[in-house]
Amino acid sequence: MAIAACALVSTAAAQQPAPPVPAPVKPPGKVHAAPLRKFRGVDADNHLILLNRSGVVTLVLGTNEDSQDAARAAGKSMYPLQGRPDFQLIVIVDLRDSIANWMPAVVLAQMRSNLDHEAVELKPYFLKNGNKSNPRSSSHVIPDFGGTICPQLGWSGTSDNLRGILFGANGREIKRWDNLNDLAGLQADVRAAIQTLVDSDQAKAQAASKSQGTKLVQPPTPRPPLPPLAPAPKPN
Repeated sequence: MAIAACALVSTAAAQQPAPPVPAPVKPPGKVHAAPLRKFRGVDADNHLILLNRSGVVTLVLGTNEDSQDAARAAGKSMYPLQGRPDFQLIVIVDLRDSIANWMPAVVLAQMRSNLDHEAVELKPYFLKNGNKSNPRSSSHVIPDFGGTICPQLGWSGTSDNLRGILFGANGREIKRWDNLNDLAGLQADVRAAIQTLVDSDQAKAQAASKSQGTKLVQPPTPRPPLPPLAPAPKPN
């Protein structure tokens, strides 16, 4: 009986279906980054401005009538970087719930006048950064009378706080602030983004130099050095 039982067990085991062969595991595919979204707005000079332009680090400040002093202080903290080929500052004025909607022509004229005066203050910083152009041509303030740009940036509602977004040279957002009040930290973040771009350019130049061997290669125009970190101005 024991032998018969063993035979029955062997026979039953032999009749059991073979375990299924697991399907080969496919390696994970390449992860593609989300498409880059471009943000555009019309400034006080009626120019269409690309906010996250590739190749430059961009600081976008979002202000309204209640945060104007904070916006001026933040703008002044960026003066030492103005005129660099790898940095731009854009200010968006949220006027969606403002009486400015009743007289947009007057508001635009005042914005242009303020930019004219600021260009005079910016000229020495442009020259220090090797830029002899007129600062006025690269000063951009975008008024948002009807919600054409603020909602694009995630600012669906109005706020009395100074807001900001830092875009890297690849056009993608690095950091955002819903209540921007640490100007020393702001300076450090912007400088770090620019330094990353400078380091990347240097690495590319070194790699190109090695690959060219003995060929005479025209080196890229060096970027101006980052100025020493100055004390951040305080809002009035």
